[in-house]
Amino acid sequence: MRNNLAAVRVHPTDPFADGILFDDTHGAPDTVINRLAARRLVYVTDLRLNRRLYGGRIIARSEAEAERVAFGRGLGEEVVGVLVLVGSTEGCSR
Repeated sequence: MRNNLAAVRVHPTDPFADGILFDDTHGAPDTVINRLAARRLVYVTDLRLNRRLYGGRIIARSEAEAERVAFGRGLGEEVVGVLVLVGSTEGCSR
Protein backbone atom coordinates (compact mmCIF):
# COMPACT_ATOMS: atom_id res chain seq x y z
CA MET A 1 0.00 0.00 0.00
CA ARG A 2 1.22 3.49 -0.78
CA ASN A 3 2.33 5.90 1.92
CA ASN A 4 -0.68 8.17 2.45
CA LEU A 5 1.54 11.01 3.68
CA ALA A 6 3.12 11.72 0.30
CA ALA A 7 1.01 12.97 -2.61
CA VAL A 8 1.32 10.95 -5.78
CA ARG A 9 2.16 12.88 -8.94
CA VAL A 10 -0.37 11.86 -11.61
CA HIS A 11 0.22 12.94 -15.20
CA PRO A 12 -2.59 15.28 -16.33
CA THR A 13 -3.41 13.39 -19.56
CA ASP A 14 -1.54 10.07 -19.61
CA PRO A 15 -1.89 7.09 -17.24
CA PHE A 16 1.30 7.64 -15.25
CA ALA A 17 1.55 7.97 -11.47
CA ASP A 18 4.97 8.83 -10.06
CA GLY A 19 6.34 7.78 -13.46
CA ILE A 20 4.68 4.34 -13.31
CA LEU A 21 2.40 3.40 -16.22
CA PHE A 22 -0.91 2.01 -14.94
CA ASP A 23 -2.50 1.19 -18.32
CA ASP A 24 -0.69 -1.49 -20.31
CA THR A 25 -2.85 -0.70 -23.35
CA HIS A 26 -1.95 3.00 -23.43
CA GLY A 27 -1.32 4.06 -27.03
CA ALA A 28 -2.57 0.82 -28.59
CA PRO A 29 -5.32 1.07 -31.23
CA ASP A 30 -8.83 0.02 -30.15
CA THR A 31 -8.75 -2.88 -32.64
CA VAL A 32 -5.69 -4.36 -30.92
CA ILE A 33 -7.14 -3.83 -27.44
CA ASN A 34 -10.41 -5.47 -28.51
CA ARG A 35 -8.57 -8.50 -29.91
CA LEU A 36 -6.81 -8.92 -26.58
CA ALA A 37 -10.07 -8.37 -24.70
CA ALA A 38 -11.83 -11.01 -26.81
CA ARG A 39 -9.21 -13.48 -25.56
CA ARG A 40 -9.79 -12.33 -21.94
CA LEU A 41 -6.24 -11.00 -21.64
CA VAL A 42 -7.00 -7.45 -20.44
CA TYR A 43 -7.86 -6.88 -16.79
CA VAL A 44 -9.36 -3.65 -15.50
CA THR A 45 -8.09 -2.07 -12.29
CA ASP A 46 -9.20 0.66 -9.92
CA LEU A 47 -6.71 2.78 -8.05
CA ARG A 48 -7.31 5.65 -5.69
CA LEU A 49 -4.64 8.33 -5.83
CA ASN A 50 -4.83 11.68 -4.07
CA ARG A 51 -8.48 10.96 -3.16
CA ARG A 52 -9.45 10.41 -6.82
CA LEU A 53 -10.42 7.17 -8.50
CA TYR A 54 -8.54 6.15 -11.66
CA GLY A 55 -8.94 3.16 -13.94
CA GLY A 56 -6.07 1.10 -15.25
CA ARG A 57 -5.53 -1.94 -17.45
CA ILE A 58 -3.20 -4.90 -17.18
CA ILE A 59 -2.44 -7.38 -19.96
CA ALA A 60 -2.10 -10.79 -18.32
CA ARG A 61 -2.91 -14.46 -18.91
CA SER A 62 -4.87 -14.85 -15.67
CA GLU A 63 -6.42 -12.85 -12.88
CA ALA A 64 -3.73 -14.11 -10.52
CA GLU A 65 -1.03 -12.80 -12.87
CA ALA A 66 -2.85 -9.46 -13.17
CA GLU A 67 -2.98 -9.20 -9.38
CA ARG A 68 0.78 -9.83 -9.18
CA VAL A 69 1.41 -7.08 -11.76
CA ALA A 70 -0.88 -4.68 -9.86
CA PHE A 71 0.92 -5.42 -6.61
CA GLY A 72 4.30 -4.99 -8.30
CA ARG A 73 3.43 -1.52 -9.54
CA GLY A 74 3.07 -0.42 -5.93
CA LEU A 75 0.20 1.97 -6.59
CA GLY A 76 -2.46 0.14 -4.61
CA GLU A 77 -4.33 -1.04 -7.72
CA GLU A 78 -7.18 -3.51 -7.31
CA VAL A 79 -8.11 -5.87 -10.16
CA VAL A 80 -11.88 -5.49 -10.64
CA GLY A 81 -12.62 -7.53 -13.76
CA VAL A 82 -11.96 -8.42 -17.38
CA LEU A 83 -12.25 -5.83 -20.15
CA VAL A 84 -15.03 -6.63 -22.63
CA LEU A 85 -14.85 -3.93 -25.33
CA VAL A 86 -13.38 -0.47 -25.96
CA GLY A 87 -14.13 2.18 -28.53
CA SER A 88 -17.23 3.50 -30.15
CA THR A 89 -20.43 1.48 -30.26
CA GLU A 90 -21.75 3.67 -33.10
CA GLY A 91 -23.49 1.55 -35.66
CA CYS A 92 -23.72 -1.47 -33.39
CA SER A 93 -27.10 -3.03 -32.69
CA ARG A 94 -27.97 -3.98 -29.14
